[in-house]
Amino acid sequence: MGKDMISLVSDQRMQNVIPVLQDMAVWNRIFLVLSKDRRTQQPHPRFKQSAQDLKAVLETDKRTVIISDEYIDPYSIGSTDKVVTALIQQLGADNTVMVNISGGTKPMAIGALRAAQSAGVPSLYTNTEDNEILWLAPDGSIRSEEIKVLGLDVALYIRAYGAEIASALRVDDLPKDRRFWAEFIGDNHRMLYKRIIVQVDRAITEVHRAKTGFPVRCRVSPTRNQLPLIQRLTDAGLWTWDKNTEEIIVSDPMITQFLHGGWIEAYVASQMQNSGLFDEVLLNVTLKGMDGEIDLAAVRNGKLVLIECKSNVQRSEQLNKLDAFRRRLGGPFAKAFYARAGDEYADSIRAQCKKIQLDGVFFGEELQSIGRQIGGAI
Repeated sequence: MGKDMISLVSDQRMQNVIPVLQDMAVWNRIFLVLSKDRRTQQPHPRFKQSAQDLKAVLETDKRTVIISDEYIDPYSIGSTDKVVTALIQQLGADNTVMVNISGGTKPMAIGALRAAQSAGVPSLYTNTEDNEILWLAPDGSIRSEEIKVLGLDVALYIRAYGAEIASALRVDDLPKDRRFWAEFIGDNHRMLYKRIIVQVDRAITEVHRAKTGFPVRCRVSPTRNQLPLIQRLTDAGLWTWDKNTEEIIVSDPMITQFLHGGWIEAYVASQMQNSGLFDEVLLNVTLKGMDGEIDLAAVRNGKLVLIECKSNVQRSEQLNKLDAFRRRLGGPFAKAFYARAGDEYADSIRAQCKKIQLDGVFFGEELQSIGRQIGGAI
């Protein structure tokens, strides 16, 4: 594998990041080549920013990133061929040079490939849709290798797109009792959610509206099968159960927030991590200089997963916020999903999600397999 990589730069960053961080890859120098505006003969500011962001995340003590001052006409195969050929000659046309043709326009990719093959050096293409890197030999043969990146966590992914995490919570940092409560409720969704959790949540809402203070008391009239589940959560410290009045009693304001929807984020995050399919899972992610919060962010195979988690509400103004985060943090390399505790108004919500082209939506008991389903699909 070569030690010097010539890479084409575009708005997207992962096709430049993934080959550098691929397992067993060793690169001493990365040369970033930008396209230019035909009118000004200079790169567009957003491409300059892309190159700067890439340099910030890829440069290390052992790896240098160089932004070339030779620019390419994005719609000219010949222009790309000329610039890349000159770089190959400068570096030495041997096995130490590799050309990454993934970025840029199609004419740029064709021109870069032609330059590599003419000079007798290998090239590569990052195919994230099929989770593979294609290694293209000078003789035209192609070898496929599964994407297996090292060190690509959520923070690095976000930094590659010019943003920075201000705060976040790791799944393992969740209090053990809250993680247990969330998993118990989610795993027993059919028995607990509609008849118990929703009723307690409504009682919490009424107390907040009336400003009557704590404790919150909610009569639930449980079935014989629900009683052991309520008692298990009582023993675990979530609430108090008064068997004489058949009331669940919640005294801690922090627990009311958990029951009002916080359990869904904790449950989805646990399911994602328990699947073993993601390199990292974070909750409650905020970004410096950006409003709003990402309920859950994860990375797998060079792709960022964003999930908005909500309780039993009919409308979600958060969907547009989720879409905005997806567009800002990677476009086609970022996948956005919506997770909802209840299945009421499912058709209407699916229509909203389809309209803004979210990558998937999960309702109720579907949350129990959310990690496996998302992890297996990307």
